Amino acid sequence: MFFEGYNVRSSLVASRGKHNEMLEFCASHGIVPVVEKFELNETGIAEAVGKLTSNKMRYRGVLVAS
Repeated sequence: MFFEGYNVRSSLVASRGKHNEMLEFCASHGIVPVVEKFELNETGIAEAVGKLTSNKMRYRGVLVAS
């Protein structure tokens, strides 16, 4: 957003350096996200959206191309 020439930026988590530090920690300790995979087609998308709208999505939903 621009207000009189000022650009306002923020991060809800941390700085870029902290993100890099966190990612390096995860990589060195084998920490990975838990995801639910859905096919990247009409049926998979409908299933993902259905779970999301019914609040049944337990993990991060990921559409996967076959």
